[in-house]
Amino acid sequence: MNIPRLVFAEEKRAKKISAGILLASVLKGIGRPIRLFSACYDEQFVRYAELVTGQEVTILNPFTCGSSRNMKLLFQQASSPDALNIVFGSLGERQEIDSFTVNQLTGEVARILDCPVVLSVYADSSTAITSKILESITQQMSTQGAQPSAVLFSSVFNPREYQLLEIESGRRTEMLYLGYIPKTMEKDESSLLELCMPDMAQRAVFPIKAATAQITGMLNQVEWDVLWGLAKKSPEWSVVSDPMKGKGGGVKVGILSNPAFGLGGNNAELLFRYLGCSVRTVPLDGAAPDPKLDALYVPHAPGFLCAERLLGKSGIRDWFLSFFSRKPVLVGGGVAPLLGESFSLPNDKRYEGLKLFPFQGLFKIPSSVDSRLVEAVSSFGEDIMLNRGEKIRGYIPGYLSIRDPGNTAGASWSVVNPNKSADIGLSGWCKGPSIVTEICLELWSNMEGVHRWLMMRKA
Repeated sequence: MNIPRLVFAEEKRAKKISAGILLASVLKGIGRPIRLFSACYDEQFVRYAELVTGQEVTILNPFTCGSSRNMKLLFQQASSPDALNIVFGSLGERQEIDSFTVNQLTGEVARILDCPVVLSVYADSSTAITSKILESITQQMSTQGAQPSAVLFSSVFNPREYQLLEIESGRRTEMLYLGYIPKTMEKDESSLLELCMPDMAQRAVFPIKAATAQITGMLNQVEWDVLWGLAKKSPEWSVVSDPMKGKGGGVKVGILSNPAFGLGGNNAELLFRYLGCSVRTVPLDGAAPDPKLDALYVPHAPGFLCAERLLGKSGIRDWFLSFFSRKPVLVGGGVAPLLGESFSLPNDKRYEGLKLFPFQGLFKIPSSVDSRLVEAVSSFGEDIMLNRGEKIRGYIPGYLSIRDPGNTAGASWSVVNPNKSADIGLSGWCKGPSIVTEICLELWSNMEGVHRWLMMRKA
């Protein structure tokens, strides 16, 4: 089985739109079939990518997937043999003007997927410094078992500067040079909050669309065909099999839909389909949902942006409360605070929640900063998803939290910081066949537990 694939490891700058977003936009614009993946939980990248390409993004993280095998299975489910499958990841950071520390995560993803790496490096310092940085990057990645195959320079001042870069870098490294993105196309990024608000989001992507049109019209500016060629040179894909495939056949799962949803990727929907479930979209502003749904999944979003629709419209509110009391519902991430006694907004105003649980929610201004990878452990006995001692992984965005009510209060999980192996709180509030958590769960990390939750519809 051949799956054209590569990792695009890019140097990123604070408050600047990443080169990967422009790359995805251009490839989509020139008609190349693409599938988009991200190696890290960068919600701004995910939202930008969906806005400029109209495609969903799949998150591929070795830790949250639970194992390399699970991650490969997820990639296998999300990828296409007829498309250019690109995994975007952080290359690392410059510590000083002439030194660079490579992010090991991106190299690990490349090793697991057994695919080439394309680098994207800022080149608005001197040619000598950029070439030295590039040499250091290739050496570090080689020691990690990932060999860069090509580089795309960003923020280059002019064609002459690029020619000098090719010559100087060619003396230090052996790789293909794909071209460059001019300095004039370096754009400021919009905030995550703006990207989640439909009217502002359309204005936010205009600079990218303008840059896409500009760079597409520059003949031989970037060797786009070489990307496709590199991806096709990836070794043949060894198919991963798993006994869980199709075990949820016959289950109708609804996924609540809203423009702000989906910041955690499309991983959950892919798992439901892998398990054999029939997936239905449930628009938050739409007509009455299918009454024959067996389960409901509420994906991650900044919950306060959809609070008025979920809490304020009696039809939606009544339907949700009725469904929650009768059938399995899984709420993970930013909508969870709305289900407590109350929640506060970034302006410190407090509002009444659905009062399904005794906790209080807190929202800050959404951003991709300070997200934490976590592991949840079922510590108080068997619950509707996990057996005692079982684990499920995910991340908690830095802009939301649930205040501990002072006792377990229905919480089933201990939340652990994997880096320090220390408990950082409780989560996993259960009621009947439903479960709520502020953790953006990676359901692929415990497929058996997800299947167990789906089967609660028969209880």
